[in-house]
Formats: sequence, structure tokens, C-alpha cells
Amino acid sequence: LARAGVRNLILIDRDIIEESNLQRQILFNQKDIGKHKVKTAQEKLKEINSNINTTIHPIHLNQNNINILKEVDLILDCTDNLQTRFLLNDFSKKNKITWIYAAAIKTSGYVLPIFPSGPCLSCFLKETSLETCDALGVLNTITTSIAALQATLALKILLNKEVESTLYYYNIWNQEFKKIKINKNKKCPACNQNYIYLEQNPEENILKFCSAGKYQILSKNKIDYQKLKENWQKLDLVIDDGISLRFKNIMLFKDGRVLIKAKNESEAQTIYSKYVGN
Repeated sequence: LARAGVRNLILIDRDIIEESNLQRQILFNQKDIGKHKVKTAQEKLKEINSNINTTIHPIHLNQNNINILKEVDLILDCTDNLQTRFLLNDFSKKNKITWIYAAAIKTSGYVLPIFPSGPCLSCFLKETSLETCDALGVLNTITTSIAALQATLALKILLNKEVESTLYYYNIWNQEFKKIKINKNKKCPACNQNYIYLEQNPEENILKFCSAGKYQILSKNKIDYQKLKENWQKLDLVIDDGISLRFKNIMLFKDGRVLIKAKNESEAQTIYSKYVGN
């Protein structure tokens, strides 16, 4: 989209770059490992096209901050979990914003343009899913192909060209491509203005990322960023990059999120209690 000259891009990502990302996330390289994805992406897009404007948000998108998307023309789903996708679906339906769902696992992927008056994600998809990239992996050529299809549909929509509300399925290993018609579900909550994901309480406190050994913990109470920095500096080296604090195997963001590298959820919670507090 940057190379095509899309003038204004908003980038939202809660994560940092890991070695495992390089297999399929072609904007990054080995020198970027450990850096924030949104900040690094912004810098690289600036080198590609200095005439575009990019705004970045290194946040975990949720019910409390999703209004930053209220003025956009189009939303592209490049997420890795269904909770966020259904949140985007509710938000887009309520605010009459077009968005494009895209997902890939193993050797296949899906893309669906979703328009305010047409069928939505909740019409055909339920949250329950046992398949994740972490467990099953994904072929890098399918993520690139699905992204290319999603970006092409985005360009057509931005240029006011006709685009069908069709679910596109592509298995790159078998070279199988299908167009699947999606109908409106009369019992769909979002289509009946019941925005479950927008109105529910914030998601669970701890979340395992789609990569080995990394957990996100959301504090229920406001964290004193500066005070914690001072406390940590008494113990060991603290790196403040303006977006987060890095201390040992902990990364603290200004919005209160904490990323912890740990062997399991229990260890992550123990580290959190020890260095951040309850």
C-alpha cells in the first residue's frame, strides 16, 4: 500500500520483532530483532515512500482504545487472534466502516471484504478454534499471497471499484482457489446491532502470544511508569526507548501492558508479581 501511494496509514501492533517472525514478515530482517514492530515498520515505510504519512500506536487494541479507528476509510485485519477480529467486526459494523478480514494457517488462507450493509464475520464464523500458527505453523508463501490479495482488494475499494462481498479461499500448496458466497445470518448478533465484543468487559488478564515463551499481562490498576523505572534501576540495567521499559525479561508499555518471556503462564505471573506487583 505504501509503494502504491496510499497517502495515510495507521499502524497498530502490540508486539516486538522476534527471529521467528522473519520467516514470513518480509518488512523486517535480523537487525530488527527486539525492536518494536510499529516503530520499525514506520521507519522502513518512510524509506520506501517519503510522501506518505504513517501514524503508529504500539498498543493492544481493545474496547477502551479502538475509537482511534473511527475516522478511517478502510480497516485491514492483519491480526493473529479471533478475539480482536470480532472486536473489529463489531466496531466496523456499528460505525459503518468497510474492513477486510484476512487469515492464514498451514498452507491455506482466507480473505473477505466486509461492507457495512452486507454479511459480516459473525455471520459465518464462531470464536472457537483449535488451530493456531503457534501449534501448526504457516507457510511463508501463503501469508505473502493472502496479503497481496487483501492489499489488491483494498486498492480497488479505495478507488471505488466494484468489489464482491465474497470469501476467497486459497491453498497455495495444492494451487486450489475458491470463491465462496457468504449470506447474511438472520441470527447474527452484530447485524442485529448487538455488539457483544464492544460491550463486554476487557479480555482476560493474561494472554499467550502466537510465539513461543511470551506472555502479555494487562494490569487492572494504573502502573506508575516512572516510579517502576526508578525501582528497577536500583536492581539492574533498564532501557527506556520512549515506547517501553526493558528490564531483564520484562517489557513494560506506557498503556500498562507487560510482556514477559517465560516457560509457562505460572512463571510469567510469578515474574510479574515479583517485579511489577499485584
